[in-house]
Amino acid sequence: MSESTPQLNPPMSMALVSRPGILQQSLRASLAACPGVEVVGAYGDGLTALNAMAEHAPALLVIDCNLLDEEVEALLAAVKLHYAATHCVVLIRSIQRAAWARTCGADATIPHGASMQELMAVLARFQGTSIGSNKHQPNQQGD
Repeated sequence: MSESTPQLNPPMSMALVSRPGILQQSLRASLAACPGVEVVGAYGDGLTALNAMAEHAPALLVIDCNLLDEEVEALLAAVKLHYAATHCVVLIRSIQRAAWARTCGADATIPHGASMQELMAVLARFQGTSIGSNKHQPNQQGD
């Protein structure tokens, strides 16, 4: 009876877009505590996040609901156009905002007051498809 050595997957690269402050720091700490996740950046606005993604597009982008709706829409549109391999998760204030976020291009939503288990469940959906793909290249169309 032979035992196989478990395969260790590289961590999934993740970036956070949230207004600076205690909320951003708390979100970053919560995300960094998730197994199999490497937080590669925390950005205070969508434009800063997009500029950083030109150097290193993460496998997952978590967007906080503390940004303006227009900023979230523009960020999602730009990420889907230029970095299609990056999954986008939007933290929402209410369940009613989930449909809006998905219409704008979010791959998933998480209620802002979700538990760590709920966050982990959503992240697990993307770990299988994103692991090891932290070296995304921008889409060539429209660049």
